[in-house]
Amino acid sequence: MVMEQRLLADAQFLLLGSQRHPRLLSSPHAALQPLLPLITSPGASLPTLSSLLKTLTLQLQCTTTTHLPRIVLSLLSALSDHHPDLRREISLAVRAFALRLLPFSPSSSFAHSLAILFKDADTSSDVTDEPTFLSICFRPCKASLRRWLLQNVDKFCVRPSVLIAVLLGFTKDPYPLTRKAALDGLVWLSDKFVAVEDQSLLQCCYFSAAELLFDAEDSVRCSAVRTVSEWGLLLVESNQDKCKIDWSDALFVQLCSMVRDMSMKVRTEAFDALAKVPMVSQNVLLLTLTKKATSATKEITFPGRYAAKIYKLPASAAAFAFIHGLEDEFFEVRRSACCALRTFAIAYGDFACEAVNLLMDMLNDDSVVVRLLALETMHHMAMYDCLKVQEGHLHMLLGALVDDSTLIRSAAMKILQLIRLHKLAMFKLCFEGLVRNLELYPQDEADLLSVLLNIGQNHGWFVAHLIQENTEKIEPSLGGRLGFESARIVALLVLAISAPVSIERGICSIPPRMYSYAVTLLGRISDGLIGTLNQNDLLSHLSRCSRFSCVSSSEFFRGEESAVPLVKSDTSLYPKNDGIHGSCSQRLLELERVVHPIANYPLKIHDEMESSMGNILQKIHSLWPLIRCGFADEATRTLRSWKKQLKTFTCDSSEPTAELVFVLQYLRTIKLLGRVWIRCMFPLKPCFGVRKLEVLFRKLERSLKEMKYRFLGFSSEQELHILELILVTLILKLSNVKACCPSTNLKEISSVVTRVEHLVGGRSVELSSFVIELQKILREIGPSTAVLENALLLQKSLEYYTLRQFMFSGILVHVAAKLDVYNNYENPLHYVLGLPAGIPIEITLRNISRESRIWLKMTFKEKLAQFVYLDLHGLSGGDECRKFTFVAPFFGPPKARSFLLKISIGMECSSEPPYRSNVCGGPKHELINISGDSEVFLTRVGG
Repeated sequence: MVMEQRLLADAQFLLLGSQRHPRLLSSPHAALQPLLPLITSPGASLPTLSSLLKTLTLQLQCTTTTHLPRIVLSLLSALSDHHPDLRREISLAVRAFALRLLPFSPSSSFAHSLAILFKDADTSSDVTDEPTFLSICFRPCKASLRRWLLQNVDKFCVRPSVLIAVLLGFTKDPYPLTRKAALDGLVWLSDKFVAVEDQSLLQCCYFSAAELLFDAEDSVRCSAVRTVSEWGLLLVESNQDKCKIDWSDALFVQLCSMVRDMSMKVRTEAFDALAKVPMVSQNVLLLTLTKKATSATKEITFPGRYAAKIYKLPASAAAFAFIHGLEDEFFEVRRSACCALRTFAIAYGDFACEAVNLLMDMLNDDSVVVRLLALETMHHMAMYDCLKVQEGHLHMLLGALVDDSTLIRSAAMKILQLIRLHKLAMFKLCFEGLVRNLELYPQDEADLLSVLLNIGQNHGWFVAHLIQENTEKIEPSLGGRLGFESARIVALLVLAISAPVSIERGICSIPPRMYSYAVTLLGRISDGLIGTLNQNDLLSHLSRCSRFSCVSSSEFFRGEESAVPLVKSDTSLYPKNDGIHGSCSQRLLELERVVHPIANYPLKIHDEMESSMGNILQKIHSLWPLIRCGFADEATRTLRSWKKQLKTFTCDSSEPTAELVFVLQYLRTIKLLGRVWIRCMFPLKPCFGVRKLEVLFRKLERSLKEMKYRFLGFSSEQELHILELILVTLILKLSNVKACCPSTNLKEISSVVTRVEHLVGGRSVELSSFVIELQKILREIGPSTAVLENALLLQKSLEYYTLRQFMFSGILVHVAAKLDVYNNYENPLHYVLGLPAGIPIEITLRNISRESRIWLKMTFKEKLAQFVYLDLHGLSGGDECRKFTFVAPFFGPPKARSFLLKISIGMECSSEPPYRSNVCGGPKHELINISGDSEVFLTRVGG
């Protein structure tokens, strides 16, 4: 406190005596430097800070020193940042100072004042309005101030039509940083023009940005590429049919003209923008892979800029574009070009065939990043059946299998298990490459065996032919010794497992003894099939097939041409009606392959899971019109099929990703919301009783709270999406008075709306029309207690609600816990009557901070529950994973000889209001279950 008073006294002396104190005038920054620790200190007392604020405010009002206002404003800005309670008073003082400066030429002090006022929108309305903005723009001021003004255009309340004229004017500014800021402002403004029909406005912005593609400054050209891309996309969307394609081609060629720019950043930006072009003509796209354009193509021109004074853009400007990018000296450009090429290769088959040659050449690149990106691009193409590999390509691909980088080898294996080989020679070459990898890198054995299995499944006839050729090499030696330490023999046996068999006919295409030999390598083979087949099912399959009869390949494949791997050989290997020891037929190596379009392709890898989730999240909002119109059954069937599709991924992994768990939870929530919507909005429709409706509301609310509290890392838009779902649920619940307490429910609605307003405040997130209407209704209701009228008013807001698309951004984290109680009916825990029963539990907590309130819940007969608080502060381990053993006491066990106890872990929702009295020291707020229920069997000692 003494030090605070001393610093404050020095500041008052220096500030108030600034006119006479030479030290302050000569070095104001050094003189006021000691005040910063006082301002930033969290322990500074409020009276001291208030006195300092009063001193700074007084100095701001009467100072005449040139540099002093900026120093005072810097201190006030720091004070506002570190002490929000004083922000209102600071804003009022700075606002008065800004209004004094307004009639004069804009200065850096005025800009600094506006920066402080931007933090408090309530006090800045009269200095951030449109007239003030325009008056600042048209007065003479420094270039740095003009740049600052353009960088903060989103903070001013200016109509877009006015702002676009100002920004276009500043693109002619003589200072390059100002031109760059104007272009960046146009990029920001393009988001405001989602549906614009004024072609002249769009073309004006587009061509103004295209003019700056030939600016002398690199940074200006970078911003110009972004601006051309965004406004070009708006032009494409605003046109129809033929004009849409023409403008898309024009945008594509215009961006291609920038891939030869002298600046690496401009070239990278150009390829990033190319990946966003929605469509392009096939003849124009193929130009990017050729050095010369045909005579017919040379005559085609597009509106645009080919040079500073050339206003016709020839189609030949796109020639050689991707070749330039993929051969660029900087790996950043090569990486960006690869991403753009991937986008078009998936959409255009002819382009994909030509692009493979370039991608194969990139496997010789010195950069591991570029080689990996080329392989990932080919992998995406293979997933969509766009990768056509020739024999020359295969040599390059197999070369990646012996790369020093583990990532490169793994990426090459992923491609090999998806491609189709059309010649036996190519299949043998592929097999030899995999064997070589196994010999050089034994650590890759598990992954490589899985790849061999998939390749074998895709090429049934080739497998049978190769095994027949190498039968003698697999046979035991004269002494009866099996030479299975050889990598080649192990690879051949794994291929043999994947060979097609017919269970109905009891025949196989290879000698049955091969299955018996494979049993001796059961452990090694099963390690490579983790997630595909467990060891017991594999043993059952090998045992069964070892008793089959071997037939020739021609007889097995019914005389089909053996020169080509037949689709039939991959579709009927295991009929659906002929199981192998129960569930084994469903998982057995996925031998029953079905040729599907890409939307239903069997999803085996992480990329496919993400693609599936993305497709579902893109489509789910289209179900809302069905639910809204009362067709919930149709929507429910679609949601159920999507859920079933995603459930296949949980079978392949013991720990599904947080995104997958969230999407499954989201589908469940929308299904429950649809059922509740039908009952509340269509009361005359035959449905179910009030009691069942209450149960549905409880399930829906629990599902929403799990989404809200069990997942971390939401962006503002994602959290707003969930809060809107909660608001819809609360309003529906209020419309059904029997299912809720109206006064409590109305308070909850107001609380959630307040949270939405706090979430949106200060961020670039727009409120939906539903929330805006709800705010109006809540203000209209006020303190009214008319339950029915309030419910009807709030229900009107639902007319504005639309389920928006949920998009992932950032990293999502799933809060979860796991209980392990090693106990069953045959091995129960024992307890002594009259004493607490001790229950040893192994607990694993994931992504739970030490500040979270975690409770162990023990329930007897679904009614009597006891809670034990888990204090995490004394436990070792990080928040990501914390594992420990805990002995939980269960007090007052019943007098029965034995009883069953259910145990689970819950997390207390501290932000929720208290939901009941604190009974027996239990949680004060509602618990969200973060683990599954575990059952514990206890038996009394002494009978």
